[in-house]
Amino acid sequence: MRSGLLFTFMLLSFIQLFAQPVTTISGIAESYVGEEVKVFTIDDYLSRITTQVASTTVQKDSTFKVSFFNKQTRKLRIEVGKNHFHIYTQPKAKYKVFVSESSPYIDANAERIEVEFFFLDLPKTDINYKILMFEDAQLSFLEEHYYHKSLKSVNFVSKLDTFKNEISQRYATDTSKFFHAYMRYSFASIDNLSFLGQRNAFEKYDFYIKPETVLYQNDRYMDYILHYYKLYETQLPNEVNELFYKGVVNSSPTIILNALGGDIALKNIRLRELIMIRMLSEVFYTNIYPQTNVLTVLDSVANHAIFDEHKKIAKNIKFRLLDLVPGSEMPDFNISVNGTKKYNSDYRGKHLYIHFANRNVQQSIDDLKLISLLKKKYGKHIQFLTILTSNPTDTLLNDASSFIKTHNVSWDLAVLSNQDPLLERLNVSSYPHYLLLDAAGNVVASPALLPRPNNEYETIENIFVRIERRYRLLEQRE
Repeated sequence: MRSGLLFTFMLLSFIQLFAQPVTTISGIAESYVGEEVKVFTIDDYLSRITTQVASTTVQKDSTFKVSFFNKQTRKLRIEVGKNHFHIYTQPKAKYKVFVSESSPYIDANAERIEVEFFFLDLPKTDINYKILMFEDAQLSFLEEHYYHKSLKSVNFVSKLDTFKNEISQRYATDTSKFFHAYMRYSFASIDNLSFLGQRNAFEKYDFYIKPETVLYQNDRYMDYILHYYKLYETQLPNEVNELFYKGVVNSSPTIILNALGGDIALKNIRLRELIMIRMLSEVFYTNIYPQTNVLTVLDSVANHAIFDEHKKIAKNIKFRLLDLVPGSEMPDFNISVNGTKKYNSDYRGKHLYIHFANRNVQQSIDDLKLISLLKKKYGKHIQFLTILTSNPTDTLLNDASSFIKTHNVSWDLAVLSNQDPLLERLNVSSYPHYLLLDAAGNVVASPALLPRPNNEYETIENIFVRIERRYRLLEQRE
């Protein structure tokens, strides 16, 4: 009997597994043979944190294919090698694309950029086809009718209304809720342009926000909402603002939510809780609201939000707020220096200046001479570390002695693959890149000033002088 029940349970599990909607993306990427293709969902449009859901490798014949479970129409980020592009996907859909090496608007040698891609055999029923056709029609309308004279003429409003009606009628029988919302909030964004007769803020709320629920995965909707409520704390009525402040000081999301309910544009409790998270992230960097209290409120929302979607968003926002900001603790890492494994804890006791360089970016290599001079002047109180990145096949990954000798590197140097996840974790997207940590391992600056003058003629040496002065005062007191 038990074996029969077990077999039935396993059979049902397999049926459920194979009943899951699967989306497939395949294509050609001639410039990325051997590179990894990764698929990411966008967790939320406040933090814009992504989660990897699938991966594959571009084969020798330039083709790739990746499949993943996908229950809803949404926008995804696709990374190919160091570059990326975005694509809308539907459940059970199959996409064929051609991925370009770069973009005609960007330097051909640039890395970590959004590249062009082209659909192959895209059906007219697909969300991407609909959006492309709609965006083309909208752009043509604006190019034809939105010019300087139209800003002071009511004729533009009339033409815009006509355009909206024509588009609405064209897609009246379309059953995609995602696409209809996408069009609606594209029109809403046009209403944000400056022209005579445009809707005021209250009219926009009544027409575009009040009737809707929260569409967490519709990028057009979220862009509009986040624009409407941008820096909203400064727009609150005085009484509501005071109660909002009281809620933060008391670390009480309940007080804050009740306070925000007094604003006419935050009557919807689901939207209100979402905008509360957004507002907390915006006031975090001001000198008005205590940061510890803001983090406490976000922790509370992450555990006890009224709506489950907001638990993860609050957690993601807290991560973003503490992600390498001054005062945050440096994430754990380990590197190999002259064959010895070192951890970030090994560098505590003195300030640490980290230089991220790439051997193919000449400026980051030229900085080695400047770092050498800084080490001679400030090496007593400040440590230096160069993390050199290179291709996974580079012999430097196994032995950097020749590089160290050639460039007279007299401080710690480690070599990492340019695909090492540490680089993404530390937000290293271009070279050279610098971080400055204090003696306790906390972030002082990310990114830090360079050893070369910036546009305001500042260099990291301005900071080093103050650091050395502080250490000398401590030594005198001892």
